[in-house]
Amino acid sequence: PVEYTLKGISQVELNRKAGMDFNAALRSFLRQDPDVILVGEIRDYETLEAAIEASLTGHLVFSTLHTNDAPSAIVRMVQMGAPNYLVAASTIGIMAPRLVRKICPTCIEPAPYTDELKAMVQGSFSFGKEFTPKLFKGKGCTICRGTGFKGRTGVFEMMKVSAAIRELVLQDASTDEIRKMAIKEGMRPLEQSALAKVTQGITTLEEAMRVTTLRKSETKNLDRAGLDEDERHESGGRGFLEEFSDGKLDEFPEEAMLDEM
Repeated sequence: PVEYTLKGISQVELNRKAGMDFNAALRSFLRQDPDVILVGEIRDYETLEAAIEASLTGHLVFSTLHTNDAPSAIVRMVQMGAPNYLVAASTIGIMAPRLVRKICPTCIEPAPYTDELKAMVQGSFSFGKEFTPKLFKGKGCTICRGTGFKGRTGVFEMMKVSAAIRELVLQDASTDEIRKMAIKEGMRPLEQSALAKVTQGITTLEEAMRVTTLRKSETKNLDRAGLDEDERHESGGRGFLEEFSDGKLDEFPEEAMLDEM
């Protein structure tokens, strides 16, 4: 369904019973010579095929897929039935976003930083032993309704489909192989993007772990670090990088991609 009426944007609702499916809609759109096409969500091969055909005619096509990370989207499209060579030829970039809760600026306070928690940070995010960020938590107040969090912000994983990645797609490579190549070419994984927010004091380590793949394997380390269940849900903080000054996490161009909520 069309949820918002936007000036200058042509929109249409689907009605499969009346023959108005994705293919019919896209064919109609292409006759109007659009610059950009947005397909709300790709759920099946029919929709994927229509989106690929539109992109191959020179149009910029945006859409969404349900995957765990950016590299998984490539394998997902192939599994849905799209030929490897069409996926490689039509895909130019994939972004995987997550939302993390921001710490409440009213009740911010330093969080306990034990040796176990320090070891967990270093091991989980593959940084050197010299990496010792300051952590904060939200004590809970009337402003944040006792949660320690106020508002949300985004963490992102942006993968550009380069010539090397296209070659891997043509070779029917696995998600792990594509991911390794993307990281080698400069992609910052979701875990590192989330850690950047932690080191800036925007969110907490527990919150970063909750929205990334670390949450399943690293939860038990929180217990060893002496954090009880209440602290897990109420922690938050605000600060900045003081002890990690090589510049890797100082600038965050992705911040402009999502307005603060």
